[in-house]
Amino acid sequence: MDPQEPDLVILVAGAYTAVTDRLQRELESRRIDGMRPSYGFVIRAVHAERPTVNRLAELLEVTKQSASKLADDMIRAGFLTRVPDEEDRRRVRLELTDRGAAVRRSALRTSEKLEDELAAAAGPRAVPALRRALLALIEAEGGLEAVAARRPRPPQG
Repeated sequence: MDPQEPDLVILVAGAYTAVTDRLQRELESRRIDGMRPSYGFVIRAVHAERPTVNRLAELLEVTKQSASKLADDMIRAGFLTRVPDEEDRRRVRLELTDRGAAVRRSALRTSEKLEDELAAAAGPRAVPALRRALLALIEAEGGLEAVAARRPRPPQG
């Protein structure tokens, strides 16, 4: 590797920052404010399975208290709501509000745009090659199941 080139970890971290910044700009252009990067992980998890707070804690690999605080913050911001479980009224599930669903749709559109832009800039084979490389990295680190379920957890730390 050329010592002048950034190492892979810096490139992946920089890509994560670029993507989260782009998503934030897209949401701001749609006048959706109050989003934090960690909310995106919750929105994906809630869309996938309408979890309880306990289950959300498992999905995000955080404490129940952290998941509860995050859910409360997102409810106050208008992205989530609590609804009684249809099968067990003692259990409360998290659900996306219209505003939360709008964030999800915006993120998916932005993802599609990014893929198109990358293909245009680096060539049509670049995006499939990048996908394969990222999946290999994720699989090697044991995160493939969460990614396959479209519910990766936020970075810890």
